[in-house]
Amino acid sequence: MKIFYKILHFFILIICLLLQIVFFENLKSFSVDFDLIMVVIIAIALFDGVFWGMLFGFIVGMVLDLMVGSMVGISAFVYSMNAFVVDRLIVAGFRYKLLTYSFIVFLITEINILIVSLIRYLFNFDSNILTMGLEMITKPICNIILMFIIFPVISSGMKRETEFGLKYKDKI
Repeated sequence: MKIFYKILHFFILIICLLLQIVFFENLKSFSVDFDLIMVVIIAIALFDGVFWGMLFGFIVGMVLDLMVGSMVGISAFVYSMNAFVVDRLIVAGFRYKLLTYSFIVFLITEINILIVSLIRYLFNFDSNILTMGLEMITKPICNIILMFIIFPVISSGMKRETEFGLKYKDKI
């Protein structure tokens, strides 16, 4: 049953990739910058494990770079690194709570912005400090909003509980 959830999460990730390319890329012109794939990769790394998060992050990052990216491989590197950093944060002692999830999404978003801006600067692509500052303010907020939508979808079915009537049958 666990492999079924991993396959299901991969198809959810593919659907989110299509949404990112078709819909969310058009919102960047209005300074609304969602990173749906990053939030799904964080959720997969939290609920399925670091291996699956890194594997799915690399695959989807390469597909994203080949379709719309300006530098091939940067998204694959960043999304794989996201899963690794999430695993290191959980191993360091973060608990599986909503506030922790919000902090992890905030931290990973800020790390992504800094790494992508640094790589773009090093390879002589167009980089602007003002747009990076605007992204560092708006993008974490947008991704935390997405987290409240994506995390329940990814975590559904992972924890099985008995029905309400059977759970409290001894207390009645």
